[in-house]
Amino acid sequence: MLAKITRFIEAPLVRSYNYITNCFVVLFLSVFHRLHLIFMKIVPQSVRVWWQKFLQDIFIKILRAGPIPEHVSFIMDGNRRYAKSNNLPLKKGHEAGGFTLLTLVYICKKMGVKCVSAYAFSIENFNRSEEEVATLMTLFNAKLEEFATRAKDFRDPLYGSKLRIIGDRSLLSADTKAKLEEVERLTKDGKDFTFYVCFPYTSRNDIQHTIYLNSKDYVERKIELKDITVSKFSDKMYLDQFSKKCDILIRTSGHRRLSDYMLWQSHENSTIEFVPTLWPDFTFTQMCLIFFRWSFYTTIQRYNDITLFDQSMKSITSSIPFLNKRRYHSLESLPEPPVAVSVLG
Repeated sequence: MLAKITRFIEAPLVRSYNYITNCFVVLFLSVFHRLHLIFMKIVPQSVRVWWQKFLQDIFIKILRAGPIPEHVSFIMDGNRRYAKSNNLPLKKGHEAGGFTLLTLVYICKKMGVKCVSAYAFSIENFNRSEEEVATLMTLFNAKLEEFATRAKDFRDPLYGSKLRIIGDRSLLSADTKAKLEEVERLTKDGKDFTFYVCFPYTSRNDIQHTIYLNSKDYVERKIELKDITVSKFSDKMYLDQFSKKCDILIRTSGHRRLSDYMLWQSHENSTIEFVPTLWPDFTFTQMCLIFFRWSFYTTIQRYNDITLFDQSMKSITSSIPFLNKRRYHSLESLPEPPVAVSVLG
């Protein structure tokens, strides 16, 4: 009864403390980001470059001291609006987005993230104009070749990376499919880091593809119905072992929807961040602030899980006589008290 009363009193206090801490963290990160933007506008280019490198080193060292997300994913939205707002050709907007992607992939690898996935091209994007689709295909092939070259160069920070292009390849031309297979072959030995490029991809297509594979195996008697578990189902999805969960999903440009992406992977404690910044303008600093917030809440969550586990174990061991260290005896089982006691002091 006393334990229940204690929990009843402590619960609101813990929630209030977590709420206050949450407000403080959000306020601090917001103020820091705004001050950083102002600072970057008023200092010269040379100072800007030095400051960015300094921040990268400091942030990465701090983040590596805590929990690191295993799977980070990006919905790269805003390339066309970036080009339009800066009076640039559409191609330049997509090129700027490609540069941002490779920069953030490098940072994630350096930070210790095991997997990064990017929504490069949706199946629905084939409904765009032929000119834009052709531009995207050309740029996509160029960036893949650049990544593969850097992943094989031991002097490059991306060395040791593995590249996987996932999606419905039946929608691609034979020439494009041949290039994708060649790029994957060049990086197949990468073990430190995996970069998944979703092209062309949708979550519904991924789930349908996995259902088809499991149904085919069942018809061919390779598996039984009881073998189709959530874990086994996830293993046959496009993202392999990283299909089970996406730790952080970031969408830029301000739209608050998933657009048929990471529907299966975004569950439990997955963090979904909708950022108002256009993708080419999305910076390392903004990404790290998101990581700081995720690391903070993950640390609290893990601490709470450990505390609940300890409480449950205590309740279990207390009900088992030989594991319960506190032995209680009835008064009747105790020996008779002495008639007299003498105290010498």
